[in-house]
Amino acid sequence: MPRQGRIDYPGALQHIIGRGIERRAIFKEEADKSLFLKIIKGQLSKSSVQIYAWSIMDNHFHILLQTGKTGLSEFMRRILTGYAVNYNKIYNRTGHLFQNRYKSILCDKDEYLLRLIRYIHLNPVKAGVIDINSLYRYDWTGHREILKKQEEGIIVREEVLGYFEKTGQKAIALYKEYIYEGLELKEDYEGGGLIRSAGGISEAIKRRPEDREMYDDRILGDGDFVDKVYNAIDEGFNYKIKDIEALIMKIAKYYRVKEGEIIETRKKEIREARNVLVYAATKYFGESGKSIGKKLGIGIAAASIAREKGRQICIEKKDILESIIK
Repeated sequence: MPRQGRIDYPGALQHIIGRGIERRAIFKEEADKSLFLKIIKGQLSKSSVQIYAWSIMDNHFHILLQTGKTGLSEFMRRILTGYAVNYNKIYNRTGHLFQNRYKSILCDKDEYLLRLIRYIHLNPVKAGVIDINSLYRYDWTGHREILKKQEEGIIVREEVLGYFEKTGQKAIALYKEYIYEGLELKEDYEGGGLIRSAGGISEAIKRRPEDREMYDDRILGDGDFVDKVYNAIDEGFNYKIKDIEALIMKIAKYYRVKEGEIIETRKKEIREARNVLVYAATKYFGESGKSIGKKLGIGIAAASIAREKGRQICIEKKDILESIIK
């Protein structure tokens, strides 16, 4: 059976898993892991990709990212090729380093973002590499840089913390509590499909035939999310509007306000339009929280809060997205 193509589009949340060929070690020394992170950081500076979590083990890695205008395949090609070339030179070897095809799972961000951050950052703990009390100082997951900003960090730290609380120390405390809650959970997010999306085999078995939903092994999300992805693929992701300026114009028209008011005004009556703009720009047009926040004169944490409020508004008022992007 031929393998299925990747599903990718601007703003897609992707869980990436890469392994060494024949599951061999691809990070022999700590210097190798540092090199890998350096290459990732270099590519981030050239793209609008955002990273929410990462973990590096000796023979594999996890990255949770949101794609931007640079497609997933191109972004990962640059990273893996750049690392393999340097690795082969360091160790005087030739040939492939990674398995032919890294795994990418398209994920429902609204449902799985925080669970995946926890799953990935607990990876070395669950594997028995370290204990939970050492995780805060462990160099090879993104957990440490969420707890304390790191100069070499690659995670959109403020956005992640913004999902927990507006203020710094309170957000960090709630994030740590959430991580610890995952210690006893038996989670499997290394793929998509019915079982994982249902919350495990026991939950999938409970479902009656009439309650079964559409599923896809490449997608982590419920039937509604899979259906939306399929419909978008069928339409070629051809939204009527093509850029942020056009999006702002459509939102201004919907709310019957001036475009400049959405950008410059923080009045209560304009706030809803701004929240919808942040949500639509980050979810459908590959904008980062930082870039759309800069346009609106707000920080990454505030943009994260605005995005969540915008999401809730779009759930309650189902006609908004249909009016502004379809």
